[in-house]
Amino acid sequence: MNFLQISLTNKCNLSCWHCPIKDYRNTMPKYPIKNSELIPWIEEYFCPNDWIIELTGGEPALYDGIEELCKWLSEHRYNVLIKTNGLLPINSYKNIKRVAAFHQLNNPPKYFDEMLIIDKIDREAKEEYCKAHNIKYHVIGYNSEHTLDIPHKFRYMTVVNAAGHNIQCFRYNPVEHDIGTDDLNRINHRRPFIRDCCPTCKSAIDAWRFIDGFTY
Repeated sequence: MNFLQISLTNKCNLSCWHCPIKDYRNTMPKYPIKNSELIPWIEEYFCPNDWIIELTGGEPALYDGIEELCKWLSEHRYNVLIKTNGLLPINSYKNIKRVAAFHQLNNPPKYFDEMLIIDKIDREAKEEYCKAHNIKYHVIGYNSEHTLDIPHKFRYMTVVNAAGHNIQCFRYNPVEHDIGTDDLNRINHRRPFIRDCCPTCKSAIDAWRFIDGFTY
């Protein structure tokens, strides 16, 4: 199993201090993505039996075309995670999990399938909320017990990043992917940049928590 992470947009309706996109929030992305090129690219290079796709942002609910994209992915039997803040509607689709990051105690997510809690931010109170409302949740974050507690089993991973901000990896130094036509994160109808996924890849570890229950 492999892992494709797509940052659809850097638009967001929140501004969280811990977010890696906060410096690029609501600015024009370097490499804007449209379904007209994203969908054929996915279909050409990523077999639904071999890849888990994660849609993130910014806030993916603000991506122009999110429902069209989700409908296509579901109809073509892809297993998909959507990382969202859960405050804006995204419809439910077969084998697409809306994973809502629980940002604000006074404004909990409304549109989600499972909850994600960051360990440094009101963790205990948010856990109590989830338990009281019978919500399935996972704790992730900065403490080693939550970042490395379950090993992922993805073999390869690749990233498409609309915002063009730094991508953090424990094995590799952050790389600013702004290198013209050789940019590794731009969709340009060639075989995408795919690398071995290191055992400590935080994005992959976080995603691995949510893939149980997929049926395709």
